[in-house]
Amino acid sequence: MQNSNSTPLAQRFTIFSLLRFAAPSIGMMLVISLYTVTDGIFIGRYAGASALAASNIVYPAINLIFGLAIMLASGGSALVAKNLGEGQKEAATRRFSFLTAAGAGIGLALALAIGLFLAPILHFLGASDTLLAECRSYLGTMLPFFPMAALMVIFNAFYIADGRPIQGFIVSVLSGVTNAALDYVFLAHMELGIYGAALATGLADLLAAVIGLVYFTHFSRTLRLTAFQAESAVLHAACSNGISELVTQLSVGIVTFLFNIITFHWAGEAGVAAISVILYAEMLLTSILMGFTNGVAPIFSYNFGARRHAELTRLLKLSLGVIMSFSLLSFIMARLLAQPLIRLFLPDGGSTFALTLTGFLLFSLSFLLVGFNIFASGFFTALSDGKTSALLSFARNLAGIVIFLLMLPRFLGLEGVWLAVPAADAAALLLTLSCLKSENQTLQRQKKAFPKREDFSY
Repeated sequence: MQNSNSTPLAQRFTIFSLLRFAAPSIGMMLVISLYTVTDGIFIGRYAGASALAASNIVYPAINLIFGLAIMLASGGSALVAKNLGEGQKEAATRRFSFLTAAGAGIGLALALAIGLFLAPILHFLGASDTLLAECRSYLGTMLPFFPMAALMVIFNAFYIADGRPIQGFIVSVLSGVTNAALDYVFLAHMELGIYGAALATGLADLLAAVIGLVYFTHFSRTLRLTAFQAESAVLHAACSNGISELVTQLSVGIVTFLFNIITFHWAGEAGVAAISVILYAEMLLTSILMGFTNGVAPIFSYNFGARRHAELTRLLKLSLGVIMSFSLLSFIMARLLAQPLIRLFLPDGGSTFALTLTGFLLFSLSFLLVGFNIFASGFFTALSDGKTSALLSFARNLAGIVIFLLMLPRFLGLEGVWLAVPAADAAALLLTLSCLKSENQTLQRQKKAFPKREDFSY
Protein backbone atom coordinates (compact mmCIF):
# COMPACT_ATOMS: atom_id res chain seq x y z
CA MET A 1 0.00 0.00 0.00
CA GLN A 2 1.30 3.42 -0.89
CA ASN A 3 2.28 5.61 2.00
CA SER A 4 -0.12 8.55 2.17
CA ASN A 5 2.79 10.92 2.71
CA SER A 6 4.66 9.84 -0.41
CA THR A 7 4.19 10.94 -3.99
CA PRO A 8 2.98 8.44 -6.61
CA LEU A 9 6.25 9.14 -8.43
CA ALA A 10 8.12 7.20 -5.71
CA GLN A 11 6.64 3.77 -6.47
CA ARG A 12 8.59 0.99 -8.20
CA PHE A 13 7.05 0.86 -11.64
CA THR A 14 6.52 -2.28 -13.68
CA ILE A 15 5.86 -2.06 -17.40
CA PHE A 16 2.11 -2.23 -16.70
CA SER A 17 2.08 0.38 -13.95
CA LEU A 18 4.32 2.57 -16.10
CA LEU A 19 1.82 2.36 -18.96
CA ARG A 20 -1.04 2.94 -16.53
CA PHE A 21 0.65 6.04 -15.15
CA ALA A 22 1.41 7.34 -18.66
CA ALA A 23 -2.03 6.42 -20.06
CA PRO A 24 -3.72 9.71 -19.09
CA SER A 25 -0.91 11.67 -20.75
CA ILE A 26 -1.18 9.50 -23.87
CA GLY A 27 -4.93 10.02 -23.88
CA MET A 28 -4.45 13.73 -23.31
CA MET A 29 -2.12 14.04 -26.31
CA LEU A 30 -4.53 12.03 -28.44
CA VAL A 31 -7.40 14.30 -27.45
CA ILE A 32 -5.35 17.45 -28.10
CA SER A 33 -4.34 16.07 -31.48
CA LEU A 34 -7.90 15.04 -32.24
CA TYR A 35 -9.37 18.44 -31.62
CA THR A 36 -6.57 20.08 -33.62
CA VAL A 37 -7.33 17.67 -36.45
CA THR A 38 -11.04 18.31 -35.97
CA ASP A 39 -10.40 21.99 -36.68
CA GLY A 40 -8.81 21.01 -39.98
CA ILE A 41 -11.69 18.71 -40.87
CA PHE A 42 -14.36 21.32 -40.18
CA ILE A 43 -12.39 24.06 -41.93
CA GLY A 44 -11.85 21.90 -45.00
CA ARG A 45 -15.45 20.70 -45.18
CA TYR A 46 -17.34 23.87 -44.25
CA ALA A 47 -15.00 26.81 -44.94
CA GLY A 48 -13.29 25.51 -48.05
CA ALA A 49 -9.83 24.72 -49.35
CA SER A 50 -8.66 28.34 -49.21
CA ALA A 51 -9.52 28.54 -45.51
CA LEU A 52 -7.64 25.27 -44.88
CA ALA A 53 -4.64 26.76 -46.68
CA ALA A 54 -4.93 29.94 -44.59
CA SER A 55 -4.95 28.01 -41.32
CA ASN A 56 -1.81 26.18 -42.43
CA ILE A 57 -0.06 29.41 -43.42
CA VAL A 58 -0.54 31.04 -39.99
CA TYR A 59 0.28 27.83 -38.10
CA PRO A 60 3.95 28.79 -37.47
CA ALA A 61 2.84 31.93 -35.57
CA ILE A 62 0.40 29.98 -33.41
CA ASN A 63 3.03 27.29 -32.96
CA LEU A 64 5.33 29.86 -31.33
CA ILE A 65 3.16 30.30 -28.23
CA PHE A 66 2.88 26.56 -27.81
CA GLY A 67 6.65 26.24 -28.16
CA LEU A 68 7.32 28.82 -25.45
CA ALA A 69 4.69 27.29 -23.16
CA ILE A 70 5.98 23.75 -23.67
CA MET A 71 9.51 24.95 -22.96
CA LEU A 72 8.39 26.37 -19.60
CA ALA A 73 6.14 23.38 -18.89
CA SER A 74 8.66 20.63 -19.61
CA GLY A 75 11.70 22.38 -18.18
CA GLY A 76 9.76 23.71 -15.20
CA SER A 77 8.01 20.43 -14.37
CA ALA A 78 11.36 18.62 -14.44
CA LEU A 79 12.76 21.20 -12.02
CA VAL A 80 9.73 21.03 -9.72
CA ALA A 81 9.57 17.20 -9.78
CA LYS A 82 13.29 17.14 -8.93
CA ASN A 83 12.60 19.47 -5.98
CA LEU A 84 9.88 17.08 -4.79
CA GLY A 85 12.31 14.17 -5.08
CA GLU A 86 14.76 16.12 -2.92
CA GLY A 87 12.04 16.73 -0.32
CA GLN A 88 11.78 20.49 -1.04
CA LYS A 89 8.00 20.74 -1.29
CA GLU A 90 7.78 24.43 -0.37
CA ALA A 91 10.32 25.41 -3.03
CA ALA A 92 8.51 23.23 -5.58
CA THR A 93 5.18 24.95 -4.89
CA ARG A 94 6.66 28.43 -5.00
CA ARG A 95 8.48 27.77 -8.26
CA PHE A 96 5.40 26.19 -9.85
CA SER A 97 3.41 29.34 -9.06
CA PHE A 98 6.08 31.61 -10.48
CA LEU A 99 6.42 29.61 -13.71
CA THR A 100 2.64 29.61 -14.17
CA ALA A 101 2.51 33.40 -13.92
CA ALA A 102 5.51 33.70 -16.23
CA GLY A 103 3.79 31.55 -18.84
CA ALA A 104 0.66 33.71 -18.84
CA GLY A 105 2.81 36.84 -19.10
CA ILE A 106 4.76 35.48 -22.04
CA GLY A 107 1.51 34.59 -23.81
CA LEU A 108 0.19 38.12 -23.38
CA ALA A 109 3.45 39.73 -24.53
CA LEU A 110 3.61 37.55 -27.63
CA ALA A 111 -0.02 38.28 -28.54
CA LEU A 112 0.61 42.04 -28.30
CA ALA A 113 3.79 41.80 -30.37
CA ILE A 114 2.15 39.81 -33.17
CA GLY A 115 -0.91 42.05 -33.11
CA LEU A 116 1.23 45.15 -33.69
CA PHE A 117 2.87 43.66 -36.78
CA LEU A 118 0.10 41.36 -37.97
CA ALA A 119 0.05 42.28 -41.69
CA PRO A 120 3.86 42.09 -42.22
CA ILE A 121 4.00 38.79 -40.35
CA LEU A 122 1.24 37.29 -42.49
CA HIS A 123 2.96 38.40 -45.70
CA PHE A 124 6.24 36.90 -44.46
CA LEU A 125 4.51 33.58 -43.76
CA GLY A 126 3.33 33.46 -47.36
CA ALA A 127 -0.21 34.81 -47.26
CA SER A 128 -1.20 35.93 -50.75
CA ASP A 129 -3.52 38.86 -51.34
CA THR A 130 -6.44 36.45 -51.82
CA LEU A 131 -5.72 34.63 -48.56
CA LEU A 132 -4.74 37.65 -46.44
CA ALA A 133 -8.24 38.35 -45.11
CA GLU A 134 -8.78 34.75 -43.97
CA CYS A 135 -5.30 34.56 -42.44
CA ARG A 136 -5.92 37.81 -40.57
CA SER A 137 -9.31 36.58 -39.34
CA TYR A 138 -7.91 33.27 -38.03
CA LEU A 139 -4.75 34.53 -36.35
CA GLY A 140 -6.31 37.78 -35.12
CA THR A 141 -9.09 35.86 -33.40
CA MET A 142 -6.58 33.53 -31.71
CA LEU A 143 -4.32 36.25 -30.29
CA PRO A 144 -6.44 37.22 -27.23
CA PHE A 145 -6.45 33.57 -26.17
CA PHE A 146 -2.64 33.15 -26.23
CA PRO A 147 -2.27 33.50 -22.41
CA MET A 148 -4.98 30.86 -21.94
CA ALA A 149 -3.26 28.52 -24.39
CA ALA A 150 -0.01 28.93 -22.45
CA LEU A 151 -1.71 28.15 -19.14
CA MET A 152 -3.40 25.08 -20.63
CA VAL A 153 -0.04 23.65 -21.72
CA ILE A 154 1.66 24.45 -18.41
CA PHE A 155 -1.12 22.94 -16.31
CA ASN A 156 -1.12 19.78 -18.43
CA ALA A 157 2.53 19.20 -17.50
CA PHE A 158 2.08 19.99 -13.81
CA TYR A 159 -0.93 17.69 -13.38
CA ILE A 160 1.58 14.88 -13.93
CA ALA A 161 4.15 16.37 -11.55
CA ASP A 162 1.33 16.68 -9.00
CA GLY A 163 0.78 12.91 -9.28
CA ARG A 164 -2.62 13.32 -10.99
CA PRO A 165 -2.09 12.62 -14.71
CA ILE A 166 -5.76 11.61 -15.02
CA GLN A 167 -6.70 15.22 -14.27
CA GLY A 168 -4.92 16.39 -17.39
CA PHE A 169 -6.69 13.76 -19.45
CA ILE A 170 -10.10 14.77 -18.13
CA VAL A 171 -9.44 18.45 -18.82
CA SER A 172 -8.22 17.63 -22.33
CA VAL A 173 -11.34 15.60 -23.05
CA LEU A 174 -13.60 18.42 -21.82
CA SER A 175 -11.66 20.98 -23.83
CA GLY A 176 -11.59 18.78 -26.92
CA VAL A 177 -15.30 18.02 -26.81
CA THR A 178 -16.01 21.72 -26.32
CA ASN A 179 -13.85 22.62 -29.30
CA ALA A 180 -15.47 20.03 -31.56
CA ALA A 181 -18.99 21.04 -30.49
CA LEU A 182 -18.28 24.72 -31.05
CA ASP A 183 -16.70 23.94 -34.43
CA TYR A 184 -19.91 22.20 -35.42
CA VAL A 185 -22.09 25.08 -34.20
CA PHE A 186 -19.96 27.93 -35.54
CA LEU A 187 -19.04 26.39 -38.91
CA ALA A 188 -21.77 23.92 -39.86
CA HIS A 189 -24.75 25.91 -38.52
CA MET A 190 -23.78 29.55 -38.04
CA GLU A 191 -21.46 29.53 -41.08
CA LEU A 192 -18.85 31.73 -39.39
CA GLY A 193 -16.09 30.25 -41.52
CA ILE A 194 -12.48 30.38 -40.40
CA TYR A 195 -13.33 32.97 -37.73
CA GLY A 196 -15.63 30.42 -36.10
CA ALA A 197 -12.89 27.78 -36.10
CA ALA A 198 -10.46 30.13 -34.35
CA LEU A 199 -13.09 31.23 -31.83
CA ALA A 200 -13.96 27.61 -31.01
CA THR A 201 -10.31 26.79 -30.35
CA GLY A 202 -9.80 29.90 -28.22
CA LEU A 203 -12.85 29.22 -26.06
CA ALA A 204 -11.74 25.62 -25.54
CA ASP A 205 -8.32 26.85 -24.39
CA LEU A 206 -10.04 29.29 -22.02
CA LEU A 207 -12.07 26.47 -20.47
CA ALA A 208 -8.95 24.35 -19.91
CA ALA A 209 -7.09 27.27 -18.31
CA VAL A 210 -9.96 28.10 -15.92
CA ILE A 211 -10.25 24.47 -14.82
CA GLY A 212 -6.50 24.39 -14.16
CA LEU A 213 -6.62 27.56 -12.10
CA VAL A 214 -9.43 26.18 -9.96
CA TYR A 215 -7.71 22.81 -9.53
CA PHE A 216 -4.34 24.18 -8.48
CA THR A 217 -5.97 26.72 -6.18
CA HIS A 218 -8.26 24.34 -4.28
CA PHE A 219 -7.90 20.65 -5.13
CA SER A 220 -4.30 19.67 -5.97
CA ARG A 221 -2.48 17.09 -3.86
CA THR A 222 1.00 18.56 -3.75
CA LEU A 223 1.33 21.74 -5.80
CA ARG A 224 -0.77 24.81 -5.04
CA LEU A 225 -0.85 28.26 -6.61
CA THR A 226 0.47 30.54 -3.91
CA ALA A 227 2.34 33.78 -3.34
CA PHE A 228 5.76 33.80 -4.99
CA GLN A 229 8.76 35.95 -5.74
CA ALA A 230 10.20 36.30 -9.21
CA GLU A 231 13.27 34.08 -9.43
CA SER A 232 15.27 34.81 -12.57
CA ALA A 233 17.52 31.82 -11.90
CA VAL A 234 14.50 29.50 -11.84
CA LEU A 235 13.12 30.96 -15.06
CA HIS A 236 16.52 30.63 -16.69
CA ALA A 237 16.89 27.03 -15.50
CA ALA A 238 13.40 26.08 -16.73
CA CYS A 239 13.97 27.71 -20.12
CA SER A 240 17.45 26.20 -20.48
CA ASN A 241 16.22 22.75 -19.53
CA GLY A 242 13.16 22.94 -21.76
CA ILE A 243 14.87 24.61 -24.71
CA SER A 244 14.71 21.40 -26.75
CA GLU A 245 10.92 21.48 -26.63
CA LEU A 246 10.99 25.06 -27.92
CA VAL A 247 13.38 23.96 -30.66
CA THR A 248 10.98 21.17 -31.52
CA GLN A 249 8.00 23.49 -31.81
CA LEU A 250 9.92 26.17 -33.72
CA SER A 251 11.19 23.46 -36.01
CA VAL A 252 7.64 22.34 -36.70
CA GLY A 253 6.75 25.90 -37.67
CA ILE A 254 9.81 26.31 -39.89
CA VAL A 255 9.32 22.91 -41.49
CA THR A 256 5.65 23.66 -42.15
CA PHE A 257 6.71 26.93 -43.77
CA LEU A 258 9.25 25.14 -46.00
CA PHE A 259 6.84 22.32 -46.84
CA ASN A 260 4.28 24.88 -48.01
CA ILE A 261 6.80 26.58 -50.30
CA ILE A 262 8.41 23.43 -51.71
CA THR A 263 5.22 21.44 -52.28
CA PHE A 264 3.71 24.45 -54.04
CA HIS A 265 6.76 24.51 -56.33
CA TRP A 266 6.42 20.82 -57.21
CA ALA A 267 2.66 20.28 -57.14
CA GLY A 268 0.91 23.64 -56.84
CA GLU A 269 -2.10 24.15 -54.58
CA ALA A 270 -2.79 20.39 -54.57
CA GLY A 271 0.65 19.85 -53.04
CA VAL A 272 -0.02 22.38 -50.27
CA ALA A 273 -3.37 20.73 -49.56
CA ALA A 274 -1.67 17.31 -49.50
CA ILE A 275 1.06 18.32 -47.03
CA SER A 276 -1.54 20.01 -44.82
CA VAL A 277 -3.47 16.74 -44.51
CA ILE A 278 -0.29 14.67 -44.03
CA LEU A 279 0.93 16.90 -41.21
CA TYR A 280 -2.47 16.69 -39.51
CA ALA A 281 -2.35 12.89 -39.75
CA GLU A 282 1.24 12.80 -38.48
CA MET A 283 0.22 14.85 -35.45
CA LEU A 284 -2.50 12.34 -34.65
CA LEU A 285 -0.44 9.17 -35.08
CA THR A 286 2.67 10.39 -33.21
CA SER A 287 0.68 11.73 -30.29
CA ILE A 288 0.87 8.31 -28.62
CA LEU A 289 4.66 8.54 -28.58
CA MET A 290 4.68 12.10 -27.32
CA GLY A 291 2.08 11.32 -24.67
CA PHE A 292 4.11 8.43 -23.29
CA THR A 293 7.26 10.54 -23.16
CA ASN A 294 5.51 13.39 -21.36
CA GLY A 295 3.79 10.96 -18.99
CA VAL A 296 6.93 9.21 -17.77
CA ALA A 297 9.22 12.28 -17.69
CA PRO A 298 8.36 13.29 -14.07
CA ILE A 299 9.13 9.72 -12.95
CA PHE A 300 12.64 10.03 -14.36
CA SER A 301 13.01 13.50 -12.83
CA TYR A 302 11.92 12.29 -9.39
CA ASN A 303 14.26 9.29 -9.40
CA PHE A 304 17.09 11.47 -10.67
CA GLY A 305 16.52 13.89 -7.79
CA ALA A 306 16.35 10.98 -5.32
CA ARG A 307 19.59 9.52 -6.80
CA ARG A 308 18.02 6.15 -7.61
CA HIS A 309 20.47 5.35 -10.39
CA ALA A 310 19.64 1.67 -10.66
CA GLU A 311 15.95 2.49 -10.99
CA LEU A 312 16.69 5.05 -13.70
CA THR A 313 18.54 2.42 -15.72
CA ARG A 314 15.71 -0.08 -15.32
CA LEU A 315 13.06 2.47 -16.28
CA LEU A 316 15.08 3.48 -19.34
CA LYS A 317 15.10 -0.11 -20.61
CA LEU A 318 11.38 -0.53 -19.95
CA SER A 319 10.59 2.72 -21.73
CA LEU A 320 12.63 1.86 -24.82
CA GLY A 321 10.72 -1.42 -25.11
CA VAL A 322 7.44 0.47 -24.90
CA ILE A 323 8.60 2.96 -27.51
CA MET A 324 9.47 0.16 -29.90
CA SER A 325 5.98 -1.30 -29.53
CA PHE A 326 4.32 2.10 -29.94
CA SER A 327 6.42 2.80 -33.04
CA LEU A 328 5.27 -0.40 -34.71
CA LEU A 329 1.68 0.34 -33.73
CA SER A 330 1.83 3.84 -35.18
CA PHE A 331 3.32 2.56 -38.43
CA ILE A 332 0.73 -0.19 -38.77
CA MET A 333 -2.09 2.27 -38.05
CA ALA A 334 -0.71 4.60 -40.71
CA ARG A 335 -0.80 1.86 -43.32
CA LEU A 336 -4.25 0.58 -42.33
CA LEU A 337 -5.97 3.91 -41.78
CA ALA A 338 -4.34 6.05 -44.46
CA GLN A 339 -7.32 6.22 -46.80
CA PRO A 340 -10.00 6.79 -44.11
CA LEU A 341 -7.88 9.49 -42.49
CA ILE A 342 -7.29 11.35 -45.74
CA ARG A 343 -10.94 11.02 -46.78
CA LEU A 344 -11.98 12.93 -43.65
CA PHE A 345 -10.32 16.01 -45.15
CA LEU A 346 -10.82 15.26 -48.84
CA PRO A 347 -14.15 13.42 -49.11
CA ASP A 348 -14.46 14.04 -52.85
CA GLY A 349 -11.34 12.06 -53.76
CA GLY A 350 -9.73 13.05 -57.04
CA SER A 351 -6.14 13.82 -57.95
CA THR A 352 -5.43 15.65 -54.68
CA PHE A 353 -6.56 12.58 -52.72
CA ALA A 354 -4.29 10.31 -54.77
CA LEU A 355 -1.35 12.68 -54.33
CA THR A 356 -1.94 12.85 -50.57
CA LEU A 357 -2.19 9.05 -50.25
CA THR A 358 1.08 8.48 -52.10
CA GLY A 359 2.84 11.09 -50.00
CA PHE A 360 1.48 9.80 -46.70
CA LEU A 361 2.51 6.18 -47.33
CA LEU A 362 6.10 7.31 -47.92
CA PHE A 363 6.04 9.83 -45.05
CA SER A 364 4.76 7.19 -42.61
CA LEU A 365 8.11 5.37 -42.66
CA SER A 366 9.18 7.95 -40.09
CA PHE A 367 6.79 6.44 -37.53
CA LEU A 368 9.16 3.46 -37.13
CA LEU A 369 11.95 5.76 -35.94
CA VAL A 370 10.56 9.03 -34.59
CA GLY A 371 9.47 7.59 -31.24
CA PHE A 372 13.05 6.95 -30.13
CA ASN A 373 14.05 10.49 -31.03
CA ILE A 374 11.03 12.00 -29.26
CA PHE A 375 11.63 9.91 -26.14
CA ALA A 376 15.37 10.59 -25.97
CA SER A 377 14.84 14.35 -26.09
CA GLY A 378 12.23 14.16 -23.32
CA PHE A 379 14.41 11.79 -21.29
CA PHE A 380 17.35 14.19 -21.18
CA THR A 381 15.03 17.08 -20.34
CA ALA A 382 13.74 15.02 -17.41
CA LEU A 383 17.35 14.59 -16.21
CA SER A 384 17.84 18.39 -16.40
CA ASP A 385 20.27 17.91 -19.30
CA GLY A 386 18.79 20.58 -21.52
CA LYS A 387 21.85 20.81 -23.78
CA THR A 388 21.73 17.19 -24.91
CA SER A 389 17.98 17.36 -25.24
CA ALA A 390 18.25 20.47 -27.40
CA LEU A 391 20.96 18.88 -29.52
CA LEU A 392 18.82 15.83 -30.26
CA SER A 393 15.78 17.95 -30.96
CA PHE A 394 17.72 20.28 -33.25
CA ALA A 395 19.38 17.41 -35.11
CA ARG A 396 16.08 15.78 -35.97
CA ASN A 397 13.46 18.49 -36.05
CA LEU A 398 15.33 21.33 -37.69
CA ALA A 399 18.74 20.54 -39.19
CA GLY A 400 17.87 17.05 -40.40
CA ILE A 401 14.49 17.81 -41.92
CA VAL A 402 15.59 21.09 -43.49
CA ILE A 403 18.72 19.52 -45.04
CA PHE A 404 16.86 16.54 -46.49
CA LEU A 405 13.89 18.68 -47.54
CA LEU A 406 16.21 20.93 -49.54
CA MET A 407 18.36 18.08 -50.89
CA LEU A 408 16.18 15.04 -51.69
CA PRO A 409 13.70 16.73 -54.09
CA ARG A 410 16.68 17.64 -56.31
CA PHE A 411 17.26 13.94 -56.92
CA LEU A 412 13.84 12.33 -56.35
CA GLY A 413 11.41 15.10 -57.26
CA LEU A 414 8.17 15.18 -55.26
CA GLU A 415 8.94 11.79 -53.65
CA GLY A 416 11.96 13.44 -52.05
CA VAL A 417 9.60 15.84 -50.26
CA TRP A 418 7.68 12.97 -48.70
CA LEU A 419 10.89 11.08 -47.74
CA ALA A 420 12.62 14.06 -46.09
CA VAL A 421 11.19 13.38 -42.62
CA PRO A 422 11.95 9.60 -42.61
CA ALA A 423 15.51 10.37 -43.74
CA ALA A 424 15.93 12.94 -40.96
CA ASP A 425 14.64 10.47 -38.37
CA ALA A 426 17.07 7.79 -39.54
CA ALA A 427 20.02 10.17 -39.32
CA ALA A 428 18.94 11.52 -35.91
CA LEU A 429 18.49 8.00 -34.53
CA LEU A 430 22.24 7.38 -34.81
CA LEU A 431 22.92 10.38 -32.57
CA THR A 432 20.09 9.38 -30.22
CA LEU A 433 21.47 5.87 -29.69
CA SER A 434 24.95 7.27 -29.02
CA CYS A 435 23.66 9.72 -26.38
CA LEU A 436 21.50 7.09 -24.67
CA LYS A 437 24.43 4.66 -24.53
CA SER A 438 26.66 7.33 -22.99
CA GLU A 439 24.02 8.28 -20.42
CA ASN A 440 23.45 4.65 -19.45
CA GLN A 441 27.18 4.25 -18.82
CA THR A 442 27.12 7.39 -16.66
CA LEU A 443 24.22 6.01 -14.60
CA GLN A 444 26.11 2.75 -14.08
CA ARG A 445 29.14 4.65 -12.78
CA GLN A 446 26.98 6.77 -10.46
CA LYS A 447 25.26 3.65 -9.18
CA LYS A 448 28.63 2.26 -8.08
CA ALA A 449 30.00 5.54 -6.76
CA PHE A 450 26.87 6.58 -4.83
CA PRO A 451 25.07 3.44 -3.65
CA LYS A 452 21.68 4.24 -2.19
CA ARG A 453 18.99 1.99 -0.78
CA GLU A 454 16.05 1.87 -3.20
CA ASP A 455 13.07 2.80 -1.02
CA PHE A 456 9.73 2.38 -2.74
CA SER A 457 6.12 2.92 -1.75
CA TYR A 458 3.64 0.25 -2.74
